[in-house]
Amino acid sequence: MSISSQDNETTSAGERLITAREVEKYLRQHADFLVQNPSLIDSLEIPGKTEGRGLADLQQFMIEKLRRTLEQVTRERDLVITRSHHNKLTQDRAHRAVTALISAHNFEHLIDIISSELPQIMGMDAIAIGVEQPVESDIAAPVEGISCIFSGMVDGLIGIGQPVVLRDNILGDVCLYGTMAPLIRSDALLRLHISSTTPPAMLAFGSQQPDHFEPGQGTELIRFLGSVVENTIRTWLKLPE
Repeated sequence: MSISSQDNETTSAGERLITAREVEKYLRQHADFLVQNPSLIDSLEIPGKTEGRGLADLQQFMIEKLRRTLEQVTRERDLVITRSHHNKLTQDRAHRAVTALISAHNFEHLIDIISSELPQIMGMDAIAIGVEQPVESDIAAPVEGISCIFSGMVDGLIGIGQPVVLRDNILGDVCLYGTMAPLIRSDALLRLHISSTTPPAMLAFGSQQPDHFEPGQGTELIRFLGSVVENTIRTWLKLPE
């Protein structure tokens, strides 16, 4: 078969010629044709950079395309490496946090670990437990490590029926973070299910970075640590589930 620039030409034997338009259509539908048949490139007549109507140099075009592909592969590789390092760091932090929590000598020591040691281990600026006060009670001054919060505040901040919320670009709640509140710009609030006999509570992770926590991030590690905190508190206070 021959290629014709006309759409409907035929040979003397009645064989229809392949038109330039059909070749163009086929190549557009099979963008990897030259990749799959690289030997054809050597037989092609390559247009100059300024030949005709400013046609691009095919060889230069392919070099640029390969360069862009290499850059994309490099970015994807670097992203995989970065995520791998981040996952390793997260796993190490989780192991250290759990080890610290289960090493508590008593309930008071456990609360001190949560408020003092856990922030350093987890790379946070503040970690606190907020426990709701009964409606008829006066709000007490924040206890070191445990914050007394208003009734209904857990549902109000986290959302009714929601286990966790991530907030960015905020001003920290004084009743949660005490004197650290002005510095807190993003946080993660986790509902704590300590016991059927205890009031609603939450575990708060605060950061000075406005975008350290933001909606859409994974919460697996936070939930895991929350379950460890629930169980250790329940154990030390001898509470039913």
